Amino acid sequence: MKTEQARIEELQSLIRYIYREKLAAKIITAFDEALAAKDDPAQRQAVIDHWLDFYQAHRYRKMMRRRRPTDKERMTPCTACGYPISQRHHLWDIATHGENAVTVQLCANCHELHHLMYNALARDSLYSQKLVRQVMLSGQVAPQSVIRIYGWLRAILAYEIENGWLESYKLSDLWIEEKLNWSDYLSHHQTTIS
Repeated sequence: MKTEQARIEELQSLIRYIYREKLAAKIITAFDEALAAKDDPAQRQAVIDHWLDFYQAHRYRKMMRRRRPTDKERMTPCTACGYPISQRHHLWDIATHGENAVTVQLCANCHELHHLMYNALARDSLYSQKLVRQVMLSGQVAPQSVIRIYGWLRAILAYEIENGWLESYKLSDLWIEEKLNWSDYLSHHQTTIS
């Protein structure tokens, strides 16, 4: 178990992360004064625990806040298909990894296709499998775009498997074939890809 001083330092670090310098200093001073008024070790521990929980929840909310895309990002072409307007897509899922800078710019269609393919492979979603197969075989999405998105997905799945967040079989050729009919897709569009 951490010492009282270590827990106070953790709390102060949380406060500095959440608030700007001046406000953080005021909050820390007020906390130190309130804690100094407590003599009983059990009361001191209860106060520290309460405020650690409180500020950890605030840190989590701050981490989960998403910044708005800039105009430059919106006017950047889709990385997969080249469409002139795009959205910022987090390659590392925000729900799993929190806000992160691992992003690409995708148009709405490629963005949706990426999520559908991920859900078909990682979450074994039958709904996503059906939609992905239909989109891939429709001929409406350039094969180069589908292959590019598929390449990103393999890298994401490998990263998640390496960190123990996903079962390793979900990157096997057999699994991918079962969920996406990938070899059929490639053979169907071989002339377009070349």
